[in-house]
Amino acid sequence: MQISLSHEMLAVTIQEDSKTFYYLQNLVEKNFQKKIGRKNKTIVFKQNSEIVQRRYFLKLLSKIYFRKTQDITNAHIIENAIDKSIKISLIKPNQLLQYVTITMEIEDNYAVVFSIGAHNTLLVSYLKNYFKDHLIRFRPKNNTITLYPNSELTVSLIEKLILQKELLGCFVNFQYDLEKFSAYQKSLMGKKVKRNHQHALFSLLEEYFCILGCKVEDSFETIRSNYLKLVKKYHPDSYTLSNSDLHVNYVQKFQDIQYAYEMIKMHFKNEQVKIA
Repeated sequence: MQISLSHEMLAVTIQEDSKTFYYLQNLVEKNFQKKIGRKNKTIVFKQNSEIVQRRYFLKLLSKIYFRKTQDITNAHIIENAIDKSIKISLIKPNQLLQYVTITMEIEDNYAVVFSIGAHNTLLVSYLKNYFKDHLIRFRPKNNTITLYPNSELTVSLIEKLILQKELLGCFVNFQYDLEKFSAYQKSLMGKKVKRNHQHALFSLLEEYFCILGCKVEDSFETIRSNYLKLVKKYHPDSYTLSNSDLHVNYVQKFQDIQYAYEMIKMHFKNEQVKIA
């Protein structure tokens, strides 16, 4: 089993276990009203009147996931995804899987850029979750994810990632220059990269400060105040728009605001600034 998490959805992929999938699909059919059921895919949409059912269902799903993977961290993520839609997919034996090529490059001997080709929301959210303790930037225009390392452990995570042959029900092929990556592994341990850390972070964080209407020298209290005003303005539940394109833009703006705040908050925590 594999999971990925986005702002709006928890996606669980079950591989070669039809019994578990159809058991869960049957529970969905019995207990939830707003849903879409297909042969190998089920999506449950959030309904405030079904919070109790959702808690029990996610707790069961979490136990099944932990039993299969022994991954307690992601099991907790599943159990606490109360506010998200839930998608459960089945990958059967011999089922034709999508082939995805991901190009990895080292930028300025510091940042790691993953080019994922065609837009793939689940893959993007998977990589964000995989590197959840890092500063990252997704650029939808060219479908790239830029990862900024925070310690030598970053290389270990990358090594494990590029050895995987299958992600989210897709065959994956990581293309990269082995010689450059080996040199990068060594340089990350050196002082040069550490000295460049603040400069690289400033370039990245500047975008997030702009999204929140703040300056880099602002205090965290000012940043949080701006953030609260913006989420109130753009929260999907606080307005009704007849124009669907405008609605999509507002939702995207809301997600960008949330993500920018989380990245800035992480930076303040890394700098050992006390946050209430």
